[in-house]
Amino acid sequence: MSQPINLVLSGGGARGIAHIGIIEVLEAHGYEIKAVTGTSMGALVGGIYAGQAMETYKQWLINADIREAIRMLDFSLKLPGLIKGEKIMHKIESMLAIKSIDDLPISFKAVATDLNHNKEKTFTSGALIVAIRASISIPSVFTPVMIANQMLVDGGLVNNIPINKLPDNGLPIIAVCANADVPLTPEQIKIMHGDPHADNEYKKRLKKIHKYIGKYLNFKAPLLNDEVPERLGYTDIIDKSLHLMITQNSKRIINQYPPDLLINIPHNLAGTLDFLKAEKIYKVGRLAAQDALKNFKRG
Repeated sequence: MSQPINLVLSGGGARGIAHIGIIEVLEAHGYEIKAVTGTSMGALVGGIYAGQAMETYKQWLINADIREAIRMLDFSLKLPGLIKGEKIMHKIESMLAIKSIDDLPISFKAVATDLNHNKEKTFTSGALIVAIRASISIPSVFTPVMIANQMLVDGGLVNNIPINKLPDNGLPIIAVCANADVPLTPEQIKIMHGDPHADNEYKKRLKKIHKYIGKYLNFKAPLLNDEVPERLGYTDIIDKSLHLMITQNSKRIINQYPPDLLINIPHNLAGTLDFLKAEKIYKVGRLAAQDALKNFKRG
């Protein structure tokens, strides 16, 4: 017999790819997701799941190579933000079987931040792709989404794990924090760093992308700090800044609205923009869910 649940997916950049593996494990164990709320990458994965495109999206992420990664970069030279995001969102929208939040078979909400009014913006209806795009708009990385007089950016700035946005239906709540201050387990370390050759290849691919970005935008500051470890690159500054901003609001929400089960993904698992590690992060998500469910009593 299936167990209906509510699911909350936090932001966390590339670490949010773990949400895909977690959802797969939950379903394999008989959990039926009746409602999902998400912020940033959690909104993206939650929306894709609700829009019945998760397997297609997963395969695209895992199989994407450096050419695909570069092809998705559409730089913004006039608007605030490094990337316009139109190419990425067009690709994602093409995968969605259901385009409107109103037509989804389950309850879905996405949280963004309205900079013009200093408050949360929760999407509960309308175009699914617009809700996702607003929620993932990391400041300085993606250009904001403008709707009427609202300037919408990443929801993690105000509510990174929106447990309080779930419907009041009495169902057990499973929440995933992809920005947790917890250490990696030995098994997670093995998945992420067990193959030195793969690590070296990843660094080579990442440097190519950073070189491409730096050349295109004429960056003078380093994008990657491998060669001079004491210097912070552009992506390092983004990662550290986001972690600092969202950690406290995540802890506050979790303490105020404790879920029945909290699945933690360590912050130091991967960087916010480490999307080329998709397959490894996905595997960590599956492992984290399996471990968490061992001692979880079904409602």
